[in-house]
Amino acid sequence: MDVITIFQTLFHWGIIALAGTMILLLTLGGVYLIYRKLFHGKKRITIEKVICAGLLICWLFLVFCLTSMSRGANFTDSINVDFLSGYISAWNNWSISELQLILFNIIMFTPLGFLLPLLWKKAEKMWVTVVVSLCLTGGIEVFQLLTGTGIFELDDLFHNLLGSMFGYFCIMAGLDVAREKKLRLAPFGKVFLIPSLIALILGVVFWTYYNQPYGNMDILPAADQDLSAIKIVQEWESSCQKVSAAVYQNKFSGDKSRFEKIRGAIAELEPLTFSRAIRRENENIGCLGENAEGAECRMIFFSRTGEWSYTTFVETAARLTEETIDSLRVRYEEWMNEQELLPENLEFSVQNGDTLRWDVLPISSLFEGEKAFQQGSVMIRLDKSGLLADFFYQVTWNEYVCTEPIISEKEAYEQVRRGKFEQYVPFQPGDTLHITECKLEYRYDTKGFYQPVYEFSGYINSSENLWVCQIPALQQ
Repeated sequence: MDVITIFQTLFHWGIIALAGTMILLLTLGGVYLIYRKLFHGKKRITIEKVICAGLLICWLFLVFCLTSMSRGANFTDSINVDFLSGYISAWNNWSISELQLILFNIIMFTPLGFLLPLLWKKAEKMWVTVVVSLCLTGGIEVFQLLTGTGIFELDDLFHNLLGSMFGYFCIMAGLDVAREKKLRLAPFGKVFLIPSLIALILGVVFWTYYNQPYGNMDILPAADQDLSAIKIVQEWESSCQKVSAAVYQNKFSGDKSRFEKIRGAIAELEPLTFSRAIRRENENIGCLGENAEGAECRMIFFSRTGEWSYTTFVETAARLTEETIDSLRVRYEEWMNEQELLPENLEFSVQNGDTLRWDVLPISSLFEGEKAFQQGSVMIRLDKSGLLADFFYQVTWNEYVCTEPIISEKEAYEQVRRGKFEQYVPFQPGDTLHITECKLEYRYDTKGFYQPVYEFSGYINSSENLWVCQIPALQQ
């Protein structure tokens, strides 16, 4: 989720929260008037209290909308009590989106710690604000668990409490100045405590990442799998021999100028009109535009692999004749050659009668190779008006870096037995995991290096329930 999407979501649900707050305040205002006029109540409410109450109610509505109403019930019985697993996941994926989510969860509860002491005198005691914050965020997590609208996560409790404490320290520092008529160091020191710790931790993390030789592997789990009630059956012979394998790097990994160049070139080819706004979609970047007929189009650049795609979201493509196939092939091959996008060893074909396809011929001895290579495919479809409908450029350009020692199959298998792999659907007690094969493959890390990994495959309980996992092969 990029920053623009975050603000769009906040604006959308903020309007709803504001409307709900106005209705509730008007209702409570009517009740208060009845209390004062009909029952001759003596208790008065100051305008400051009304404003604080209104802001707090609006915040409560907004938090409820964001955490429960903004998504469907897709997380039934989902619980994550692995503390700091969100940080480990963000590190393994080197994900800006996950980091944004962590910071957003902290900031989201700042208004509670700020407004509560203004509305309730007892909340000036820190333990009261801590208890209220934990009860409220715990209630939200339980509600998400029961309704399936979210995951009960221990990390969320921690993040929300941090945000609430930051807001509390801010308002207490302000109240201290207002009451003491002077600036004291201790209260303001507490204000900068949490941001300073976060900045320090982020600084260490970024320094560590950019000074390590390779990137992180997104196949590593945020928490190990619990295999205590799982039976593992090994149906292949593992080798103890330690060997070495080549490491490559994607030539265009992280090259945003390449995206700008291709976007401009394809806009001239068709022609297309793209908006200037560049939006981040997870770790990739993209933009929207229109083709010659005003249809919406989207282009995405996959920053870690240098691949990209263009689409107008057309479901049915135009059927191709032999004459149009030849002319289109010449046109797009000339364009790709001009943009230095076309590898040498290609095989051309027509797929399903409507898709032009170029496949890079496979190479052998990738593990022992010491030269650059390309792999992947290019697919192009046209719509019924003859305009470009889809352009999927899935060719990666890799350059040899070095040859590194790797762990043995047996060492990799031991990591599987210890549960150090990613598993989307959790195992159930009594499951039997049959591992039938292990082979050496390659996978991109977060810096665009093409690293060797061991890929284990097999099935869970029956051959219809296939299972695959990967273990990084480079020696640490």
